[in-house]
Amino acid sequence: MSVLIAVPVFRISCRVGIDKGRGWSAIEEILLWSMTRQSKTIAALVSETALPRQIIIAAIHRLMRFRLVEVALGEGASFRASDYGFKAISSGKPLPVFPKRVTKHVGFVIECVSGEFYPRRDVTVMPPYKLNIERANGAEIRMINVDGGGPSMSHEANLRRLSDIAARGWNEEVAAIDGRTADVRDDEFMIVRVIDGVLRGLPENAGANLRHVVEDAAALPLGTGDMRVQYSGPVDTAEIDPILRPCAFDRGDLVIGGLEQRDLFINLIQQAQRRMIIHSTFLDARRFEVFMDPIRAACQSGVTFDLLWGAEKDEATEERSSKAAAAIARMVREDPITRGSFRVHMLSTGSHAKFVFLDTQDGWMAAVGSCNWLYSPFQSVELSVVLRDPAVLGDLATAVQRLVGRRGLADGIASEMALTARDLRRMTSPGGPARIGVVVGEAHDQMTREASGAATKLFFIGSHKLGSTARPGALTQGRVAAARPGVTATILYAQPSGPLKNRHARALRVEAAANGVNLVRTRNRPLHGKIVAWGDDDVIVTSLNWASAAADPDFPWADIGIHINAPGIAAETMTCLRRIFPELLEETAAAAEA
Repeated sequence: MSVLIAVPVFRISCRVGIDKGRGWSAIEEILLWSMTRQSKTIAALVSETALPRQIIIAAIHRLMRFRLVEVALGEGASFRASDYGFKAISSGKPLPVFPKRVTKHVGFVIECVSGEFYPRRDVTVMPPYKLNIERANGAEIRMINVDGGGPSMSHEANLRRLSDIAARGWNEEVAAIDGRTADVRDDEFMIVRVIDGVLRGLPENAGANLRHVVEDAAALPLGTGDMRVQYSGPVDTAEIDPILRPCAFDRGDLVIGGLEQRDLFINLIQQAQRRMIIHSTFLDARRFEVFMDPIRAACQSGVTFDLLWGAEKDEATEERSSKAAAAIARMVREDPITRGSFRVHMLSTGSHAKFVFLDTQDGWMAAVGSCNWLYSPFQSVELSVVLRDPAVLGDLATAVQRLVGRRGLADGIASEMALTARDLRRMTSPGGPARIGVVVGEAHDQMTREASGAATKLFFIGSHKLGSTARPGALTQGRVAAARPGVTATILYAQPSGPLKNRHARALRVEAAANGVNLVRTRNRPLHGKIVAWGDDDVIVTSLNWASAAADPDFPWADIGIHINAPGIAAETMTCLRRIFPELLEETAAAAEA
């Protein structure tokens, strides 16, 4: 009688595109640079570089193959950089690589004991019905039951595993994932046979944790049955602390206002070259129709759109946005130009974030802020930040990947954003005096607490609504800041929310004033923007209503914001807001007199 040890596994398979292509060596780049100003013979290059003649010839042959170098005929054959090669080497960007795309089907399994993964071909996998057949034929089955969680099955974790297995060698990398072919099974078992005390079927590279569990199971007496163990592998925790990236920042890329947001959105659509992803918490088919002309023009030029939405406040809100999504989908489907180029996602992401992510002729860019692009009438004051730095955009792409990747490798946008983030992080950031970071989840609350304790001169919170979380979300931080010498603490809001009524808001205003905090309600123009500013140099623009909502620890990407640290940015932003909301100046003056 044989003994079969059954280890629970996840089995994942999909079709991937692999790019095969060798990058450029330093020698090839140096040779190309040396030929940008004047043509040179092979003998001259050998003399200048002291490299063997064969290496020079091989490098020139490859550079000519990709049209980076051309022959210059004169008294003898010499070589020079082509116009294309000169532009490529002088741009400051990596030289273009021209890989060959191949597709293949890849499968792997993740064992649930220690979270290790193996190519499907290296293990024997059985579904339950085959185990029953083995049992009927006289085999003893020892099932390993795992407690205490299991391996991460996030899109990010599985993409890493897929890349490790699918891409072999330095010159290969995963370039595309066909989400339509992605398959995940969680009802199968990796089988290890015990024959005369010898384990057969256990991968040679199995880790110590899995090996010990299997050996312990094999040593049990006959008739033991199931064996229960604790999960002993790594636990995947997504890092949500913002990383401030050194970069340049144009003051015009912090957009404040109502109609200014509409102009920004149209400008972004017009700049899109191939791709644009829009996330608007709420949708309105009539508002969408206003943008049909620029969207149609972009689709005609080859841009592909994906529209995501996240309304999930209650069933009525989700139903309204779902109906709007259906109406927009019907609108673009019936238009011969947008049909096939504009995809509307019918399921809510559950996120309150507002962003646009697109590629342009000059590279990727994005806008993040408070504006519901396809719902807003652009009458309220909104704030958005335009991002251009590749390192910051890489962080944002990862946040988008985690936001939409809950369907695993089947989610095409998540895979696209993961690969885009990888490419963006390879680019060289130009740097600059500013520092910018992507803020998600509980980092919002953490940063307001830190800001209130570090503020000098100014601590300001702008929030659309004032709700039941006003005290822990805003007033407490304002009180801490106001206690610091010389700091003016102000909280600006547009309307009470939820159970909070006007009389409650008035009581909170009195309480805030007693603690040195100016609690101000907008009068003529409503504020929909969400902002924290402190000192002279720090601003956070986000989608989180600081004074009426709290970050969701179980879904950090429910709100996405941008932290900007740049000389004078907070002071300039407050000057603009005081011009829009004169009540800020009045309240500050009244508080000073009191």
